[in-house]
Order: sequence, then structure tokens, then C-alpha cells
Amino acid sequence: MESRGNIYQTLIFAAQEHLEETGHLPSDPGDLAARADASPEEIRTMFSSTEELHEGLIYHAVTLLNDALRQGVIEADTSDPIAQMHSIGHSYLNWAESNPTLFRLLVNGLNGAIRPDSALHRYTSSMRDLYHRKFSEAQRLGILSEEADVEILTMMLHCLVKGGNMMFLTRSTDPWFDGDPRSTRELAERIFTEFMDNLVRANAPESRATA
Repeated sequence: MESRGNIYQTLIFAAQEHLEETGHLPSDPGDLAARADASPEEIRTMFSSTEELHEGLIYHAVTLLNDALRQGVIEADTSDPIAQMHSIGHSYLNWAESNPTLFRLLVNGLNGAIRPDSALHRYTSSMRDLYHRKFSEAQRLGILSEEADVEILTMMLHCLVKGGNMMFLTRSTDPWFDGDPRSTRELAERIFTEFMDNLVRANAPESRATA
């Protein structure tokens, strides 16, 4: 996709702007002509349908989010996979708070049918591999016990993340959060921290748990 040049990026930014202002993508990609300073015909040579435009914007969002997560890994202690997961979670939540429109686009996509050849499928598969790899590293390092079920731990974290995603989308209409002055990011980060701390404690080797 990157090889299509500057006009491609211009159209992606125009689509993001349209989504932020209207809450939806245009029914015809050619409607972005005024925003992108391009002709409708030129636009349609790159995006022949709203579905293609949607996939392009998803790809854009996933790229930005992956960059943020990669930075989170770089800034964490490379010898501690649990610390890395905390840093990744922190980066993820900061990105969600800073990019609400793109985050909503991703979450809505992840909650629907995901095509095997899509950017969303590659993204969510890579996240599953990341969770599994970090838990496996923690097990090899003796942070988690040999009996810990890495598959189940990975699924548990996946369910927590999906719930946290929905907090950002439905906080304003969910009475469970009435009266809590903390931002959604602050709440989600506290929940994530408590979850990870309890998960590690519950699955620690007996020697670590006793210590």
C-alpha cells in the first residue's frame, strides 16, 4: 500500500477527517474529492468502494498502533516479559485515548466478522502471538510456574482487553461507571495492572509465591 505514493496518504487522512466529523465513511470514495484536492475519478482508481477505503483506514490505524506498541516494548526492561506487557498495555491505552476515532474503528472491526486476509486479522493474530510469547518467556524465566496454562492465560488477557476496549466506546452510557472521576484510560490501566499482578501471583512457582 505504501508504494501508491503521497496521494494515497492524502486520501487516508481525508477519510479519517471525514470519519471524525461525520461518524461514518462516505458511501462513495469519490466524495472525498474536495478534502483530498483530487478528482473523484482519481480517488476511485485507488478505492473503488467504501469497503476498500475502510480497509485502507484500518491498515493506517493498525500501523500507528503497532508503532506505539513497539515503542512500549523498547522502553521496557528487556529481561522482564511481564514488565514489557505492562509497558505495552500503557502504550495501548495512551494510543486509544489519543486516537478515539481510529480506536473506535478498530474496536468495531474486531467485534465483527474478521476476514482472514485483512489487516485486522493480521493485527489480532500478531497480538495473540505476542501475549503467548511473553507468557511463555515468563514461564521459562521462572516468573510463572511450569504448571501455568499459557493458552488459558493468553485467552484471559484477550478477554480483558476486549472488555477494556468497550469501556472506551460505551463509558458514557454505562451506569457502572457513574460517579467515578477517573478517565477511562486511568480506570483501564488500573484494571490491567491489578489483573496482571494477580495473574502473576496466582501462577507463580511455589518458591516465588512463598517469598
